Amino acid sequence: MKKQAYKFYRYTRANGLGKALVKTTQYVKRNGTAIIAQPVDVMVAIEDVIKADYIAHPYKTPPKKKNKMHLNVGWVLSPVSAGSGGQNTIVRFARYLQQQGHDITFYIYEGIHPQTATEAKRILKESFNFNVAVKSIKSYQESDALIATGWETAYPTFNLNTKAHKFYFVQDFEPMFYGTGSKTVLAETTYKFGFYGITAGKWLAHRLNKDYGMRTDHFDFGADLDIYRHDGALKKQKKVCFYARPVTERRAFELGIIALDLFHKEHPDYQIELLGWDVSGYKIPFPYVNRGILSHTDLAQLYQESVACLVLSLTNVSLLPLELLAAGCVPIMNEGDNNTMVLGKNEHIKYSSAYPVQLAHALSEVVSTKDVNAQAKAAAASVHGISWDKSYANVESIIKREVFEK
Repeated sequence: MKKQAYKFYRYTRANGLGKALVKTTQYVKRNGTAIIAQPVDVMVAIEDVIKADYIAHPYKTPPKKKNKMHLNVGWVLSPVSAGSGGQNTIVRFARYLQQQGHDITFYIYEGIHPQTATEAKRILKESFNFNVAVKSIKSYQESDALIATGWETAYPTFNLNTKAHKFYFVQDFEPMFYGTGSKTVLAETTYKFGFYGITAGKWLAHRLNKDYGMRTDHFDFGADLDIYRHDGALKKQKKVCFYARPVTERRAFELGIIALDLFHKEHPDYQIELLGWDVSGYKIPFPYVNRGILSHTDLAQLYQESVACLVLSLTNVSLLPLELLAAGCVPIMNEGDNNTMVLGKNEHIKYSSAYPVQLAHALSEVVSTKDVNAQAKAAAASVHGISWDKSYANVESIIKREVFEK
């Protein structure tokens, strides 16, 4: 029951309560399980919403502290999930800060879903290979910097009475995660809390500053070149892949499936592999390989074998495109500032209208290239030397700049 409750929580966070209840009803009908009334929730404890009156009691940035060698940095996280890409990115940066000698503590905000600090620490150690101090947000200890992560964690961060400088680590425009409604408003409101924004890429920094007057800085995306790399000795197979996440609406699963159906009719000799989620419960109109959630090593191998990969994102860009390029696989992406402002003008990324017909045409163009192996080599060379190291150091310097006196 606890496992099912957590699945309901994760699905609700990504898709909204309405769709989660529909999914639960379908499960009940299939399995004959007794219906359990689900609470009406907003992903945040109601008392935290009421307390976070940012208009009557605005957050005031505390005076800068005297410079010192090491920071005490607290990160406020929702319950930790082994498969969370967003939390994996948080761990990347927290690990770097820890390696630089800073004291790092993860604070778990349980909101509507309970998770003990002990359980969170276990998952972080086993699934993220990260050994870090973990506490409940109720056991917060004074720090130099306190960093909210997902939108729901911004509420307890705002409400904490602390001398810490408050930051907001923003990886996506979360109000767009839901159909227009209560969660949209509550997520959007967090951009008005007065925290200093550190965003994943330029697009978010620009939007939050322009639309909400939020002070922002950004970090650039990187790729682990020790994992994602092009092996010139390997020849491309007649294979394409798709980052298929039906549970994450911003990844436009349905548009991708329609496009791939069109592609398959034109290129039936190409194998199509779907990754990112177990799609066995969906009616897919063409032959495919269901890869589900893969390890980084297996992902790298799939990218090395594939000529192209369809990666759609209707909000902030995915982390996949740079990893694909590094492995010599051409990303097929929907055009838009959310993607191009972050990735820049890389000629080896194939942009298209998000409309399925155009996406299928873009895939066909890439696989019809005369020499797909030379294309792969050039794609990998275009991101040669890219890494996360500069981004890690940049975030550290942003925090130090805002917290300490010069």
